[in-house]
Amino acid sequence: MPVVVTELERITADPKGAAGKVWRRLGREEWQTLGEALDNPDGERLYRVEMEQFRRRQKEREAAAREAQRPVCRRCGAKFTDDRWDTVRRYPAQEHRELCDPCLTEHHEQVQAERAAQRQAEEAAAREAAEAEAKKNRGLFGRRR
Repeated sequence: MPVVVTELERITADPKGAAGKVWRRLGREEWQTLGEALDNPDGERLYRVEMEQFRRRQKEREAAAREAQRPVCRRCGAKFTDDRWDTVRRYPAQEHRELCDPCLTEHHEQVQAERAAQRQAEEAAAREAAEAEAKKNRGLFGRRR
């Protein structure tokens, strides 16, 4: 059974009088019209509203928990994107799991540049050795081939 209350000052102050939002149902915070105050939303409608609010709050909590677990790049400190995080979880043996996509790309480019520089240095050393050998064999008493 709903219990509805009002104040005489509210009724006289409201231009609509008793038809205005001057009634308050005990257990509710807002002032309502008499019809709204006597309405019983404690049925299916209230249940649906509360369930929707519950689902929304639960999704927010899950999203906050997921963000709290999201890894951070060890090089730049940026949080991983969803794609990078899924890749890291899907392939746990992958190298450089602690790097985000841009840092991982930069790392691979750096490794390729180092390998190319090393390869060029080895080729230059081999060329110099071949040239030195060729000069050595062309001396005054060296044999020509």
